[in-house]
Parts: sequence; C-alpha cells; structure tokens
Amino acid sequence: MRASLLLLALATVACDRSNRPASSTQSGDPALYAGPPALVLRLPRAGGPPRVFGYPRVDSLVWESSDPTPAPAEVLAFDDENGSVAYTDTRGRGVLLELQRGTITDASTTSLKELASADGMAIFGIARNGDVVRMTPAGDWTLKPPAPANQVYPERNGSLLVSVGRDDSVRMLKYTPPGRRVVAEIDLPSAARTMRTQLGDRLFLVVDSGLIMLRTRTMDWGPSIRLAEPIEAMVSTPSGDRVFILTDSGRQISVVDRFREMVTARFQLPGRASDLRIDQFGRYLLARSVVADSIWIAAIGTERVTGGVRGTWRNDLPFVGYDGSVAVAVGTDVVLYDGETLKEQRRVRGGASDYWYPIMWDGFRPRAASLDEPVRFDSALYGLPATDTLLVDSAAADTSGQPAAPVDPLAARGFVVSFAAFLVQERARELASRIQVDGAQARVVSTPREGATIYRVILGPYFTREEAERAGRESQQAFWVYEGAP
Repeated sequence: MRASLLLLALATVACDRSNRPASSTQSGDPALYAGPPALVLRLPRAGGPPRVFGYPRVDSLVWESSDPTPAPAEVLAFDDENGSVAYTDTRGRGVLLELQRGTITDASTTSLKELASADGMAIFGIARNGDVVRMTPAGDWTLKPPAPANQVYPERNGSLLVSVGRDDSVRMLKYTPPGRRVVAEIDLPSAARTMRTQLGDRLFLVVDSGLIMLRTRTMDWGPSIRLAEPIEAMVSTPSGDRVFILTDSGRQISVVDRFREMVTARFQLPGRASDLRIDQFGRYLLARSVVADSIWIAAIGTERVTGGVRGTWRNDLPFVGYDGSVAVAVGTDVVLYDGETLKEQRRVRGGASDYWYPIMWDGFRPRAASLDEPVRFDSALYGLPATDTLLVDSAAADTSGQPAAPVDPLAARGFVVSFAAFLVQERARELASRIQVDGAQARVVSTPREGATIYRVILGPYFTREEAERAGRESQQAFWVYEGAP
C-alpha cells in the first residue's frame, strides 16, 4: 500500500466517479452524503448483494448492488482509485467487485490456487500444471515459467515475483507483466512461510534459524535475523517499517525495524496467542488469544498492551477503523469498542452475518460541477486579442517583473507524525497539550471535508522518515507516519 494512503485517510481529493451503472442503486440523494470518506463494505457471508455503509455511522446505507456476489472467504486487496475489491470466495475462486461500475467478475475458468492480489484490479493464481494466471475483468493472461510455480507475489509497481523449484533448488523469478521474460532471479533457501510487506519492496522468509529478508526491487538479500524460538506468526505495519513477530512460546512479540534490519524491541502478551493482525493505519496490533473468544489490543506507538475484549477471530473481524474503534464479532452482532478505553461505542444487531471490510474511498460522492467548467483567461491581462477561450502555457515565465516568492521545501515534502483525528476540536487540543518531543509541541491542524471538519494532532514535518519514526516513539503515544505536507 502506498505511503500516501495515510494522508488519503484524512484528506482524500474528490475524483470523478459519479456515473452509476444500471445494475446498482444509490440509497437516497447522493448529494446528502458528506463527511470523512470512511466506509465499510459488507458482503453477505452466505452470498448476496453487497452493500456499503458510512463509517462510523455504520447504519447509514450509502450504496447497494442489485446483483449478488459469491460468498466471501477473504479480501485480497482494494484499489482505492477505481474502487475495485479482489477477494476469494468460499470455494477458493477469485472474484473482482468493481464498486465504481457495479460489476462483479467471477473466477477464472481455470482452477487456481495460491491466489494473491496487490492492487485489487487483478488476481494472480497458479494453475494445476504450474502455470501462472492473471485474472482481470478484460480476460486472463497466462505465464509459463521454466518450472512449475509454487507461490506468486504480485507487486504494486506492476512487477510479479514467482517462486519455482523444489527442496534445495528453489528460485525466485521476477517478471513485468504482460512481458514473459525473466528480468531478474535469485536462489531461495528452504522456508517454512513467507510474508510480503504492504509496500511490496520486502519479502520476509521464515527459516529454521529465524527470519531472512529479500529486497524485491534490487533482488538481493538483507541480513538474517536470528530468533531463539520458532516463529508462530508475523505481520508488518502498512508502511513496512516494522515487523511484529510472535514466537513459538505464544507470549513474546519481537519487533524488527526494517531500516535497521534488526530486532529493536520485545514485549510480552498477557497470555499465549496464536495469530496477529495490524490495522490499516498502523496504530494497533491485535493478537488472538488461544483462550476462546479473547482478543488483545496493543498500541504500536508505545508497544504496550492496552487490554482485551471478547469476540470471534475471523478473516474480516476484528478490524480497526480510521477513528480508532475496534470492530469485533460478538455472537450475532458486531460491536465497536473505543481503542483506548475499550468501552462499547456502538452495536450492530445481526451484523456478524456479513463479511466486513473497511475502505477509504471517495467514489460515491458527486463530482463538483465547477470541476467541469472550462478554464477562461482574461485576454486583456496578457495583451492578446479577446477570445472566448485561450490556450496558455501554464509553465510560462512570470512577466510581472516581481521576484518569485521563496518556496518552503517542506511545504511539498517531508514526513509528518500523526497521533489521532477528532471531530471535536477540544479533544484534539487536549491530546496535543500532552505531547512534546525534543522541545517541539504537538499541534492541531484542521481539514474541512464537505461539511465536516477533522482536527488532527501532528508533529513535523521532518526531513526523513527515520526522524519522524523516532519522534513518534519518543512521544510514548500511538502514532503513524505519512509523507507529505501537514
């Protein structure tokens, strides 16, 4: 997932997705829908028409399809530009749901395994004969590697990694579809499992002695990371800067820093756990207790367990919303808890019968009419003949004779530490007053969003991500880092 997703979560720029297909219906007047572009896609677990609700107002229907979707098993990826969801159904087939068009593309005609998607627009899998198949709404594309494929790892930059071979002769091949020529390759050790960071530039492989890391852009190895116990589960932050590893004892979490390429911290869980999950903004680590229906929540910024809640661990739930609420399946309902106090905030009766997937997307908002107005220039200002419209080079030099205003290098780049977002300004100011790092006081910035104002608590910008990460850790608060202006 691109690093700008963190900024997109709070300040998405409206795009043109106002055209609705005949097969879909909009609930109410679309012009009435306003507020942060946070949504929840809900797919009936037994199969049926998908629906999209607002968030955190999870009872506000935004969109509903008139066509049913196959029963979902796991969402693979979401395209936050075109609104395409790639998922597998309960029969192990790939499905593409395009929210922008309201179309549903069922699985490839070829039986596939090891399904994976990096962008929500295409699903890759392996056929029975070892060929690699890419499924898109436009049709299938097939790749025949020099040996039957074992795993596929699509990258967000369009590259494709394919592991081939057996036992001690496993290789990783790199392709750039639709090209079928191997552009790079490297030998792989025998590994128990693999995990790709969401940025797509690191591939972590679990071996007997611990963890090894493949840099997928340059196709070379990083240093190995030795652990005293076998690895039970591991997850990475959305930016891929840290990897959280649960070892075989089921209690200890080891934190691997991607930039330092070493274990930088360890902390203990209250009891044995069997699985891990990180929310899409990198604020909370969720751990599945081996005790039935128990889920622990740890703040990533402080690497501290804040408490636990009761609930069922599923492929979709629990998840953490953009406001820090933790959504958990409790019996037949879905309950949203405050991520810090763990107090119940909302309960959706019967919500557990759906598969829940949180998204940040502006595609259901109408396009402002002013965006489609032609650009007009005052011709007299340029000493040119009067015309209705005039094509002008926007990069032309300024003829006013005045020196250009100095440009703040941090206005368009840098890394910002973001701690929380509130709809109430007083709460944001109260949190900002408690955060100070190296003499710098956290501040509150406001972002108007079509009838609503979001108040964000931030530090920075900093010149490098490393500086921003260090400031976030020293704040002893839950935080995440994004690239760009505040």
